[in-house]
Amino acid sequence: MNALLRAAALVAAVVGGSAVIFLLLLDNLILPSIVEVPMVTVPDVRNRTVAAAHDRVSAKGLRLVVRDSVFSEAVAPGQIVDQVPTPGQRIKRARRVFIDVSQGRRLYAVPDVTGGSQREAGLQIQSHQLTVGAVRRESHTAIPAGVVIRQAPSATQRVPRGTRVDLVVSSGSPFDPKAVPHLVGLQIAVVDDSLLKYEMKLGVVSDRVAELLPPGQILSQFPEPGVGVPPGTAIDLVVSVRRDSLR
Repeated sequence: MNALLRAAALVAAVVGGSAVIFLLLLDNLILPSIVEVPMVTVPDVRNRTVAAAHDRVSAKGLRLVVRDSVFSEAVAPGQIVDQVPTPGQRIKRARRVFIDVSQGRRLYAVPDVTGGSQREAGLQIQSHQLTVGAVRRESHTAIPAGVVIRQAPSATQRVPRGTRVDLVVSSGSPFDPKAVPHLVGLQIAVVDDSLLKYEMKLGVVSDRVAELLPPGQILSQFPEPGVGVPPGTAIDLVVSVRRDSLR
């Protein structure tokens, strides 16, 4: 009986060992010689539409798979931002090429900053990845000085990152004096805009020779900076000129 059991175990071991050897030969020698998967070069599908990328990838015997949808400042919506494997890499045919598709530029909601102070408005605008643009003063009978009256773009609009948000800020009652802005050192070309923001206008402009300074730079002003004046007051300026320009 024992002899029969030993013989049966020996036969089982031989059969099992033969099966393992056969599988190893099948995986390493027989199948590779029968089914040899060719290598292909991964095409570059970046900055192409998904449809165009599908055609290029399929022509190589590869499969296209959308991995993610991402925001992009540089790539138009619907086009491919990135791919894996990278272009030029050699991979086996029938493998997958993963792509990230652009959603275009990310847009940010413009916050409503009206009714708050200019400082609060600036903080809110920056926290929304936007930039404070031009700030203009305007008299108002009901809104206190320093409070934002209007904004552009208006609240709830969605705009690209870094968009400028212009503000109109109350300078208080039209009957209250307005502080004259500091203009010395500026170029005369930008003064009209600066004065308009403070509800003032350009007065008499006089020349003074100043060879070491750029022509058109403001040397002095009247009234002086910080003085309270009525809205619409004319501000007189002295600007630099070169001697040869007076000939």
